Amino acid sequence: MMLDRKKINRLTRWSAIILAVVFLLSFVLLGVGSSTMGDVFAGCNGTKSISSTSSFSDREKYYLAQIEDNPQDDAAMLQLANLYGDNSVGRYQDAITWFNRYLELNPDDVNVRMRIANIYINDLNDPQAAVTVMTEATTLAPQNAQTFYLLGLAQRQAGQNQAAILSWNRYLELAPDSSNADLIRQEIEKLAALPPVTEPGGAIPGTEGVQAPGTPAP
Repeated sequence: MMLDRKKINRLTRWSAIILAVVFLLSFVLLGVGSSTMGDVFAGCNGTKSISSTSSFSDREKYYLAQIEDNPQDDAAMLQLANLYGDNSVGRYQDAITWFNRYLELNPDDVNVRMRIANIYINDLNDPQAAVTVMTEATTLAPQNAQTFYLLGLAQRQAGQNQAAILSWNRYLELAPDSSNADLIRQEIEKLAALPPVTEPGGAIPGTEGVQAPGTPAP
């Protein structure tokens, strides 16, 4: 039995919408990417300033110059990573490199881990890498429903069906009334009906005691 591809696409689009909202808010809080994007930013070397109409090359040079001047400039790293990760640019590996540089300075940032996982799932077709990233995220934020949502999606695409059931059950525990909760319940039922397979990986943080549908209690 195969999952409905349209429903999987809906799940993926939902995760992308969530991440877009999260990153918009984070840019405003960082003081970048906000309504002042049309203003000129002061630079120190290389490209001296950028505006909302600046070219990709100018933006890239500007952010790299900012980081060269201040290797701890995590805001510039985040902007550079998102510049590379934009679909019109498509330099996804470079985006991940700079997101990881950002995480070296901000290791507890779960939202950036979700952004990395989304790139692995949607752009690089590497769901196993997304599983690794999101497992870290669930460890950091065991009460964050969206981390389990995205982990389950990555596990499903990696063929780890039983693990996906556990992650999605945890998601439903944390967000039982979410707008896509019913869709997730349907997908869990479909996965539970598939023949069990031996899957890699250990216990998922936060899923202890959560059972897959149809699993007898010990």
